[in-house]
Amino acid sequence: MNWLLGNWELKLVSLVVAVALWTYTSGQVRVERQFLVEIASAQIEGVPEGLQVSAVEPYEFVVILSVPTSKLAELRSEVLKPVLSLPRERRAEGDVELPLTSRLLGLDADVRLVRTEPGEVRRVVVHLQAIATVTLPAVAPPVVGLPPGIAAELHLTRTQVEVRGPRDAIALAEASGLPLRFEPVRLEGVDPALSQSREERVALRPVAGQPQPVEPVVATVSLRPARSATATLRVPLSVLLAPAEAGRWRVVGETPMVDLRCTGPESLIRTLRPEDLTAWTDLHATAITAGRREMAVAVEAPAGVSVDPVRVSLDLQPAQ
Repeated sequence: MNWLLGNWELKLVSLVVAVALWTYTSGQVRVERQFLVEIASAQIEGVPEGLQVSAVEPYEFVVILSVPTSKLAELRSEVLKPVLSLPRERRAEGDVELPLTSRLLGLDADVRLVRTEPGEVRRVVVHLQAIATVTLPAVAPPVVGLPPGIAAELHLTRTQVEVRGPRDAIALAEASGLPLRFEPVRLEGVDPALSQSREERVALRPVAGQPQPVEPVVATVSLRPARSATATLRVPLSVLLAPAEAGRWRVVGETPMVDLRCTGPESLIRTLRPEDLTAWTDLHATAITAGRREMAVAVEAPAGVSVDPVRVSLDLQPAQ
């Protein structure tokens, strides 16, 4: 044991140094990784009062980073969305140039920026403009997600909406003469058995890329049972035979057709086509004999559409 315990102080120091060196070198093993950088206006902090971000250039680019293996777990996402802070002394509109560094991207000091693609991005430019306002006409969006048999009408609380945004964007919106548009209103979970009219108030979201309303825009959605309608469509009839009988019997005459009287919400019936319906009569469990017989017709129709019961007369004869 003397060889193990001899000079134990020196051996202990050597062990500590070896562990420290191993820890340091293992933490400095580096690999290169590619990340997409996305910068939106909402990621810019410190915008002076009365100004608004009109654009960010470039708003999207790729960076190649040299990352210590010990830091890889901190960069799980392949997309970086850094928050950029503007200098506090900046108060006027114009362009703010921010040198592209690892720190600007919110990265650890050990993560190195190797290069960018496409080209060489050296800075991020934030364009600031004075805020302007204008009143634009607004159009009601469609209501989607309703079950069959339910109708909806959307009414805007106001048809003229004051919007705000960067001066150039407001001038362009005013010159275009286009109205303010909103995302479709999706109503989920409406009871398809609704028997009485009712109303819901919903907040509208402007379509992306437009000036934003100064105040939230609210609409009223009136829900009611849809008016029903009826239509008669002529549909081909399929005759289903057992495999053993399929080659032994035939239907005399042209391809059998059947007239189906369909009832449902007016919006569905108005667009209903014969190809939306499938009609057949099933002879699998029937003893087949030559001659004419009357059979019930089965129908598959879109949800919300009902079909009146119907029977058809078929003339079955042995195949020649």
